[in-house]
Amino acid sequence: MRVTPLVWISFGLASVTLSLMLAGDSVVNLIPNRDRQVFEYRRDLAESLAVQYSALAEHDQVDTIKLAMEMLAKRNHDILSLALLLQNGESLVQVGNHAQSWVQPSGDHSTLQFLQVPIFSGDQPWGMLQVAFRQTDVSTLERVLTDPWVRFLAFVTVMGFAGYLLLMKRTLRQLDPSGIVPTRVKAALDALTQGVVMIDTQDLVVLTNDAFSHAVGKPLKALIGTDLGSLAWTSGTASGSLMVHPWTRAIMDRQPQDNSSLLLTLPDGEIKKFIVNTVPIIDDGSTVRGALVSFHDVTELDRANAQLKEANTELEESRAQVLRKNQELETTNTSLHVEMDQRKKAEAEKEKLYQQLMNASRQAGMADVASSVLHNVGNVLNSINVSTDTLLKTLKKPMVGDVCRIASMFHDHQNNLQEFLTADPKGKQIPAYLGLVAESLSGSHQTIQGELDSLVKKVDHIKQVIMSQQDIARAGNIREPASSEDLMEQALLMALPEPDKYHIHIVRDYHPVPTIMTDRHQVLQVLVNLITNAKNAMVEHTDSARRLTLRIGVFSDRHSFARFEVADTGGGIKPENLSRLFTQGFTTRKAGHGLGLHSAAIVAKNLGGALHAQSAGEGQGATFTLDLPMVQLEAAA
Repeated sequence: MRVTPLVWISFGLASVTLSLMLAGDSVVNLIPNRDRQVFEYRRDLAESLAVQYSALAEHDQVDTIKLAMEMLAKRNHDILSLALLLQNGESLVQVGNHAQSWVQPSGDHSTLQFLQVPIFSGDQPWGMLQVAFRQTDVSTLERVLTDPWVRFLAFVTVMGFAGYLLLMKRTLRQLDPSGIVPTRVKAALDALTQGVVMIDTQDLVVLTNDAFSHAVGKPLKALIGTDLGSLAWTSGTASGSLMVHPWTRAIMDRQPQDNSSLLLTLPDGEIKKFIVNTVPIIDDGSTVRGALVSFHDVTELDRANAQLKEANTELEESRAQVLRKNQELETTNTSLHVEMDQRKKAEAEKEKLYQQLMNASRQAGMADVASSVLHNVGNVLNSINVSTDTLLKTLKKPMVGDVCRIASMFHDHQNNLQEFLTADPKGKQIPAYLGLVAESLSGSHQTIQGELDSLVKKVDHIKQVIMSQQDIARAGNIREPASSEDLMEQALLMALPEPDKYHIHIVRDYHPVPTIMTDRHQVLQVLVNLITNAKNAMVEHTDSARRLTLRIGVFSDRHSFARFEVADTGGGIKPENLSRLFTQGFTTRKAGHGLGLHSAAIVAKNLGGALHAQSAGEGQGATFTLDLPMVQLEAAA
C-alpha cells in the first residue's frame, strides 16, 4: 500500500505535537505525580477524619467513632487499620490490627502508607489519628498502561493524526480558485450591486464578489470553499418541512430557479431578506459543473413596505380612536355637570366629617393624657400608702400610752412623790423608763418628720406630673439644676421605700456625673416607673435571687449624655416583645395597662434623651437605660 504525502505530513505534525508536550513536561513538569496525588488525597481524608472524630470524642461518643471507623475501613479497601490515640499514647479507639500494621515514620512525618494527624484542644495537643494503608504491588508495564498521562499522550497522538489529516484535506480542497479568474472579470463582478456567487456541484463557494461579502458580513477568503447552504438561511415561511436551497434545486433539476425569497440571520442578530436567482452551469458535454447564484438585497425595501403598511394601519386605528374619543367627550360633557353638583355635596360632607374627626382626635388625646396621669400618679400613690402606713405604725406605738400611765401614777403620789420614786419598786423604774421613752419618742419624731417630708415631695411630684401631662407636647420646658444621684435615690424612695419587705437587694453603682439641667419631676416620673416595673418583675419571678442594680455614669458611647440604668433579675423579656415595649397599650402583666413605658419614652424624647431596653431573654432579667443630655450650669447660664 502506497503512503501518500498527506499521511506523512499528518504523521509528522502529530509527532511534533507529542515532542512539544514531552519537552514542555521536562521544562514545567506537566506530568502529574500520581504518588503525590494519592498522598494529598489520603492526607486530606485523614485530616477530615481527625476533625470529625475529635468532635465526637469531646462528647464521649466512642462507640460512634468506632462504628464510623469500621464502616470506613469496610468501604475503603486501601485502609489496613485506624487508631485514635490520646496525648499520653493510650489508644482510645482502633480498628484492624493496628499494632502489627503500623510502622512509625522517621521524624514523625507522614508517608504514603502511614499517615498521622495531630489533634489539638485549643492551643494544647490532645491526641493523634493514625491511618495505615495497604501497599500496592503493581508491575512497571501495568503501571505505565494505567497511567493517565500515558493514556492522554496516546489519545493526543491518535486524535492529532486524525485531526491533522482531516484539516489538510479541507485546506487543500479550499485553496482559493479565484486566483485563476482574470482581473477584468473579477473587477466587473465587484462592480455589481447584486451579490454574485459561483458554486460547484457540492454547493461549495468557488467565486464571489464584494457585494455578497458585505451583505453576509464575512470576508471573501472566509467564504471561498465553504458550503453556501451553511449560512443561516431560512425560507421565511411557517412550514416545518426540510428546506431545499434554490441553488441545490437548480443543480438537481438542471433548470434555472428565479425569484426565490430567502432570509439570512447575521452573527449580530440582524435578519436580511434576499431575492435569489440561480442558473446552472452546464459544459459542452451537458454535464452540470455548478451554478451561478445572484442575491438581490431587498431588506430595506421590505422594511419600508412593512413600515408603510404599519403606518396605514395606525392611521386607520387613529381615525377610529378620534371618532370614539369624540363620542366619549360628548358623554363626558353631559355627565360633567352632574359630577360637579355631586362634588359640591361631597365637599360639604367632607368638611363635616373633618370637624367630627378633629373632635374625636381631641377626645382621644385627652383620654391618652388622663391615662398617663393616672398611671404615673398611681406609682407615687403606692409610695404615699407605704409612708402613711409607717406613720400609723409609729403613732400606734405603746410608749405613748405608757407615758399617760406614768402621769397618772405621778398624780396619785403627788403628796409623797420623792418617797414613791426612791422607795416604791415601781417608782424606782420610772426615771430609767422615761429615758427610754424619750429616746423612742425622739426616734419616732424623726421617723414621722422624714415620712412627712417624703409625703410633701411625693405630693409635689403628683402635682408636677398632672401639670406636665396636661400639655405633654411642651414637656421639658422647666429646667433646673439636678444631681443624678439625688434623682435616682429619690425615685428609689418613692417606688421602693421598703426593699427588705420584698427581699430585694439594692446594688448602687454610681460614677461621678456633673450637675445636669433638666426637668427633675419628669425624670423622676420615668425613674419611678422603671424601678416600679423592676420590682414587679422580680416579685412575680421567684426562680432567682432578687437584685436591683442602679447605675449612674457618663459612658464612652455618648460622651455628652448622663446615663441612668435600672437592671433587675426578674422574668426578662422575650426577643419578639423588645420592639413593642414602648408601644401604647402593650403590656405583659395581667394587671398592666401598657401606659407607663409608652409615657416614659415620650418624656425621655421630649427631654432630648432616649429610653432603651435590653434583655437576654425570658428568665434572664432586663435592663432599662435612660440617656439624658448633660447640659453644664455654665452653658445653661
